[in-house]
Amino acid sequence: MLQLVQIDDTTWESMQQCLQLRTYKKRSHFATEGKVCRQLGFSTSGAFRYYKTIDGVETTTFFTFDNAWVSAYTSFLNKTPSFVTVEAMDDAEVWVLDHEQLQQLYEKHNVMERFGRLMAEYLVTCLDERMHSLLLKTPEERYLKTLKDNRIYFERVPQHYIASYLGIAPESLSRIRKRLTQKHVS
Repeated sequence: MLQLVQIDDTTWESMQQCLQLRTYKKRSHFATEGKVCRQLGFSTSGAFRYYKTIDGVETTTFFTFDNAWVSAYTSFLNKTPSFVTVEAMDDAEVWVLDHEQLQQLYEKHNVMERFGRLMAEYLVTCLDERMHSLLLKTPEERYLKTLKDNRIYFERVPQHYIASYLGIAPESLSRIRKRLTQKHVS
């Protein structure tokens, strides 16, 4: 949280009273598609995959890793069924805060409202970049950008999830990697 705003001692004490530490085993869900996500979390360890099931096929939309926010944020904000499932890719520890507690912190501490605005701005930027990438870039361009900006994906995420995230079949990812390796060697 300190990445977004500077929190004073009084606000931090109020937050500590609201936060609960939860553990998630590999493949357990922080949020489930079709159910309201009632919590916002900050993962101190572990990785999460966000995916949507379409015609029985899981399509990966996003990843988060250690020291990152975790939530089906639209569902959390609007108290509507989630569009995605948020699943632990490995064992994780997450500090969680429920919607009502966050609203109380917003009312009590101005810095928390600023935090909420900055969080929303960050997520809108991520969504805009993701949409632009899927609509306007080739699979190879998406692969190269992901490799440049998010090398951690290639270190911690199974290849079939990366392919899904890029919007391609695993075989296509293999062909792109082979083609780029051959270009680089030549």
